[in-house]
Amino acid sequence: MRFRAWVCSAIMMPMAIGCAQRSNPGAEQANVKSTIDRLVRAFEAKDTTLVPQIFAHDPDMVSFGTDAAEHWVGWDALRQNVDQEIAAYEDTKITIRDQTIKVHPSGQIAWFSEIADWDLKAGGKPVHITGTRITGVLEKRDGNWVIVQFHGSVPVSGQAAQY
Repeated sequence: MRFRAWVCSAIMMPMAIGCAQRSNPGAEQANVKSTIDRLVRAFEAKDTTLVPQIFAHDPDMVSFGTDAAEHWVGWDALRQNVDQEIAAYEDTKITIRDQTIKVHPSGQIAWFSEIADWDLKAGGKPVHITGTRITGVLEKRDGNWVIVQFHGSVPVSGQAAQY
């Protein structure tokens, strides 16, 4: 009987420790927020070196921007666009509000939504974009959070269709 108890303890203890170490929801939520905040900093500081650290380099990752033609499949397509966009903007200031971050109990997947207001110059002219809706899904890979799906949209004024 003691042998069985010892075997059960020997098997269960590492499993319990592994589960306890696997996920700390509060810490993981802060780490996800840090990744999302770095994307804002990349645009504001015109730092294209941050972008590859934030997004997964998958050939099938999907991203949508706010313009009709902005649909990218794969890291290479997104990277090219983000580099062009960052280079084209000046004096960028992004204000984030209504941010919500959720981390799956596994501690390996997270998703977020937020509203962003953009103030910048494009072509030397001031641009103000209010209420950009941003959502995304992140995955924890090799201890780092990366965005695997991203979507940005600008709401229409009023109601597009009555319901």
